[in-house]
Amino acid sequence: MPRTFASLRLRFLLALGGVLCLALLALVLVARYQIMPILLEDEEQFAGSELDRAERAIGSELGHMRRVVEDWAWWDDTYQFVLGERPEYVDSNLYQSTLETLDLKMMIFFDAQHRPVWVAGFDEDGEFTSCNGSKTPCHWVVSYIDAMQSKLERQSDETQTWLLASPDMAMASMSGIYRSHETSPSAGSLLMVRPLSTSWIEQLRDTTGIELDVNSVSNSNADANDNLRRVSSTRMAASRTLDAMPDDHLIRVDALLPRQRYQASLETFRFALYWTSGVLIVTLLIVLWLLESIVLAPIRQLSRFTQRVHLEAAPPPMPAHLLARRDEIGTLAQEFRDLVDHHYQQSSLLLELSQHDSLTGLANRRLFDQRLEQALHSAQASGHQVSALMIDIDHFKLYNDYYGHLAGDDCLIALAECMQQHLGGKRILAARTGGEEFSVLMPDTSLQAAMLQAESLRLAIEARALPHATSPTAPHLTVSIGVASCHPTGLDDAVSLMQAADQALYRAKESGRNRVATIPGHRHATTTAPSQ
Repeated sequence: MPRTFASLRLRFLLALGGVLCLALLALVLVARYQIMPILLEDEEQFAGSELDRAERAIGSELGHMRRVVEDWAWWDDTYQFVLGERPEYVDSNLYQSTLETLDLKMMIFFDAQHRPVWVAGFDEDGEFTSCNGSKTPCHWVVSYIDAMQSKLERQSDETQTWLLASPDMAMASMSGIYRSHETSPSAGSLLMVRPLSTSWIEQLRDTTGIELDVNSVSNSNADANDNLRRVSSTRMAASRTLDAMPDDHLIRVDALLPRQRYQASLETFRFALYWTSGVLIVTLLIVLWLLESIVLAPIRQLSRFTQRVHLEAAPPPMPAHLLARRDEIGTLAQEFRDLVDHHYQQSSLLLELSQHDSLTGLANRRLFDQRLEQALHSAQASGHQVSALMIDIDHFKLYNDYYGHLAGDDCLIALAECMQQHLGGKRILAARTGGEEFSVLMPDTSLQAAMLQAESLRLAIEARALPHATSPTAPHLTVSIGVASCHPTGLDDAVSLMQAADQALYRAKESGRNRVATIPGHRHATTTAPSQ
């Protein structure tokens, strides 16, 4: 053996170098053929879930359209108008501000033979027209009627909603026209069309928190499955097609999504790779230059510390004598201690940000959903009830339009403070789950107790007398509250409980707002109205 390779130090260095190269090669192969496919699959699932959220938001808008068209179609005045018995209906109801308030492109009244009786809407130039049938100046509506001819011919007794891809992107809803309070044959049908305008798409972005766009595409050029394209290392583009009219067109939802989860996992793996390399190199230097009592014992202590970091919730203290060292071991210990502290600080901050609303400081929907599932699980074991409140600020859009969005933010903060003061129970959780929508979780609380809490909160908010000059309900800010409760002996779950609370909130709004309500048949359903 040559004298150069007879040195134990050099041989050990070469051996460790070979081990290091093999370890790095193994990590690269594992990353290439095991880790990366898992990360990419997780990224695809994330993109699919974001597209699901966007599709649910569009479905919610279609549900709102359904309620609006039924309000107009199931009305005695509309019924008589289509039969030609109420000529003053047009002057009383079909004017420009009506469509602007409802954010509609057009309203078309059909008779029982699907012939247009009256058209009110905005033409291609944005001019408001209202006339009998589809003749001049309402001839522009013919293209829309042709695009939806198959829907008109298949009109059923149930209200229909659908997306319209041509001639313009829009949402459409059609209902048969009936009397309000008695059974009657359909006198015709009412069609409402709401444009998918730029402002509507912007509102959809704000609602979902997703950077998305909506486009009309030809059926022959569309992919039936979700499409995912990675634009860069930090962004990816996902798209999904939705059924629309006419049949040869589709609506495509395009979303530009961050790749934070992928990048975070990739950075973690790289950190592990660098850390492994560093430990091997430092160990090589230590074994070559230091004695067992000076080098190996501190390494074992540092190894035990790293194990405790993985096992304990809070970062354990670094041994003082390691921090006191001024050599490589001391530097490594200090940097690792700083890294662990930074990691725990960032983890705590990220956990706080991911579970709380940045504006009001209340819990967000993610934390609320987690606590709701936990409360229902505990209720199944204990036999107690779980109650939930759904709170909506009355006419908050009018408030924002009149006072401005900064004042609207201050209003949300004030309401959040009021909720924290009046719902201060240790297990009660108040959360902001929408723009002006709040939800409250009340474990081990009966429906009657929840109703009392809700009424107390409503009165407290009303007592603050925050001015609301444009509210049709009151000159000050008010809220409507829906209350629901579930018992573990039933089949209630998180979705059905919150749906019941949402229905109760809708009932409170329908009853005049500024009140607390439950749904009929749901644990002694009641509605509490403000005292006059």
